[in-house]
Formats: sequence, C-alpha cells, structure tokens
Amino acid sequence: MNWTLWISFVGTVLIIGITPGPSVLLATANSMNFGTKKTVGTILGDLSANTLQIILSAFGLATIVISSGEVFNLIKWVGVGYLIYMGVIKIIANPKIGDFQKNTTRKSFLKLYSEGFLMSASNPKAIVFFAALFPLFIDQNFAFTQQVVILGLTYLAIDGICLLLYVQFASKLRKYLEDKQKIHLQNKITGTLLIFSGLMLSLIKRTNN
Repeated sequence: MNWTLWISFVGTVLIIGITPGPSVLLATANSMNFGTKKTVGTILGDLSANTLQIILSAFGLATIVISSGEVFNLIKWVGVGYLIYMGVIKIIANPKIGDFQKNTTRKSFLKLYSEGFLMSASNPKAIVFFAALFPLFIDQNFAFTQQVVILGLTYLAIDGICLLLYVQFASKLRKYLEDKQKIHLQNKITGTLLIFSGLMLSLIKRTNN
C-alpha cells in the first residue's frame, strides 16, 4: 500500500464525510425522532450498501451501471423516487410531543436499517463515485486486492464515524426541541432538503452520454 496515497484518500473521504448528504439528513432526522441507539440501524444500513458498492466497483461491475443507460436510469429514478417519498413523509409527519422513550419505539431497528440501506443503495451517484474514486488511489506496484480492502475499510470507518457524530449531535439537540412547532419545522426543513436532493439526483447523467 502506498501510504502517501492513503493519507490523500483519508483527507478526501473526510471532506466527503463531513459534507451533509441524503444519508446524513436521514440519520440526523431519525436520531431526533427515535434516539441514537435505534439510529445506529440507519448507519449500519448505509454502510452495508456502501460495502456492496465498493465490492461492485472492485470487481468492475460498476462499469455495467455506468455504461448501461437502462440500468443507470433505473437505479437513478428509484433513488429519485425514494428521496422524494422520504421528503414528503417528513414534511407531512405530525410530530408527537411527550416522553422521549415512548417516541423511540415507533420504528424497529430493522426498519431504520432498511431506510439507511435503501437511501444509499438507490443512489447511482454513490457507485459511480466509488468506481471513479478508488482507481485514483490504487498504486499498480502493490497488490490490488489488499489496497481495495484497506481503502474500503478506511472509507467505511470514516463514513461511519462522521454519521455517528451527526447522530450524537442531533440526539442531544433533540432534548432542546421538545416543542411541536420546532420539530415540525425541523421535519419540513429535512423533508425539503431530501426532495431537493432527489431533484438534483434526477439531473445526473452518465459521463459517457
């Protein structure tokens, strides 16, 4: 492994990790509504999808998604639809104010996991990102598989830590937002940003178009 390239990779992933995206928005919203412990499910779902995307990229299958207009568009519009759906759900949600512990029982860990997985897996930008990013940090003088494993684990660790920090912050902030109007405003803002992310995703085109 070329450790100079690895350090550059860490810096790049840190910038990406601290930049709020759809997964961050979903995780923070879930944390404020259901608590940190359950929202770990959302984080694990996101990381599971990322792991599959890394594996696909490593084996060159990402090329199929990038080169095939039909496959790319299918994944893209599923992602657009899911982001907009989640956004609308957040906007129209009627927040219930009361005991925080009761609020944490509304969604199961598995449900939150599936939300995180689908949010990440339905984003074709992610698999294109992995397919484009990893080759930049692969040194042909070292074993390919070893480098992919190191880069993959590094990405997952940084992304997971960044999401967890967002979730921890949101969970603590939740205690100061025991006001129905403020929570409803937060849901509207989150929902609007998710819808905006979906609309931006709809504009993505294959690079070889």
